[in-house]
Amino acid sequence: MRRLFKVFALLIFTAAQLSAQDHSAWSLEDCIKYATENNISLKRQKLTVGIKKKDFQQSKLNLLPDLYGQVEHNIGSGRVLDRGTYEWVNTDVRQGDLGVVSNISLFQGLRGYNTIKVAEADYNVSRSNLELYRNNIVLLVMTGYLDMLLKEELYEIAVEKVKVTELQVERMEKLLEVGNASKGELLEVKAQASRENYNLTLARNEMEVSKLNLVQLLNLQDYDSFEIERPDIEDPSALQIKDLETVYAAAVSHLPQIKAAEYTIDYNKKNLDITKGALSPELYVRALYYSNYSDKLINPRDPANPLLDYPVPQQVMDNQYRQVSVGLSIPVFNKWQNLTNISKAKINLQDSKYQLENEKQQLFKEIQQYHADARAALDNYLSACETFTNSEEAYRYTEERFKVGTATALELEESRNNLFAARTEQANAKFVFVFYVKILDFYQGRDITFP
Repeated sequence: MRRLFKVFALLIFTAAQLSAQDHSAWSLEDCIKYATENNISLKRQKLTVGIKKKDFQQSKLNLLPDLYGQVEHNIGSGRVLDRGTYEWVNTDVRQGDLGVVSNISLFQGLRGYNTIKVAEADYNVSRSNLELYRNNIVLLVMTGYLDMLLKEELYEIAVEKVKVTELQVERMEKLLEVGNASKGELLEVKAQASRENYNLTLARNEMEVSKLNLVQLLNLQDYDSFEIERPDIEDPSALQIKDLETVYAAAVSHLPQIKAAEYTIDYNKKNLDITKGALSPELYVRALYYSNYSDKLINPRDPANPLLDYPVPQQVMDNQYRQVSVGLSIPVFNKWQNLTNISKAKINLQDSKYQLENEKQQLFKEIQQYHADARAALDNYLSACETFTNSEEAYRYTEERFKVGTATALELEESRNNLFAARTEQANAKFVFVFYVKILDFYQGRDITFP
């Protein structure tokens, strides 16, 4: 039984370790999800959206009738109005009033309806701005993620180059021992090895800096254990670049900056309607319930007996007053303030239309630039692949010549440097092209993922 328990505990521990290992490496999706869920600025933007939503809800509730209740009790002395005889007398008095009032606007130039539409447009603008803020975070995370992948690959190339150079040093030392190489050639190879170690240090530092940038972007505390997954990035030559018009049409139809500009136009249209509605008469209804009491009132049930008790509840019941009023408020002259507001609202509406056109133009320029950069990056990648293939063949040929003594160590070193330079250029070109392709995918509303 004890042995079975140990085996069971070992299995649990192993499963936990595997789970921890699987979770220790962050995928691009993990990074994006964490960043969008924990970014403080994005959380604050969500609070702003929440406020706008409450304003929108309140604009609907403002169409309901209002209701005010009032209770007032006064203690005074001196010359007061006797509520029973309506004569002015000098005395001490305790009296009060109570009642409720309700008002409802039946028509005021559709200002209530248009106010709801303004609040709705304002709410939609805030939602679009939230989505725009989130998109910016996603793009930053993707950029940092790809940069870290690139720097890790360049570091691996630098490590491999150091290993190859160290093997060359060992080979040169053996050749020097048998007299097939000079001491100067050995020193030159060792100098090259020192330079490659220096380049390895630079590559390591750049990799650590890119890692730090991504960790800070995610607002993580644990820097040392942070690792990212190494996804299988598809062959760039197999990726397709959508034509410019297709990308732009998709972007205009859904990107939040365009939606925000369109909602701003709706906002200013309804705001113009509100200012025009201020010129319209307002038709309203008011309902009033009122009563009062006083310690100086005489009970009307026995006026001849002024000492007869007259309870306050009975006074309230006896002194009830009800009123329903229908009124019409007509704006006549307010120093042309309404006309000024209408003119300003028209200007704001026209400005929002210009803003929409400006956003579309800026978006087209961005996509046009990214599209051109993507095509150029693809050409660079294909050229880098061709250069790498030729450099690989040249290095293999030079290495064979070196083995039979028809090529010098310096020629072999130069050929090797050309090969690693071509490989580095190929890696750079690959990630640059993938970056631009993913940007264009993002503009089309696709999720940024790797297979």
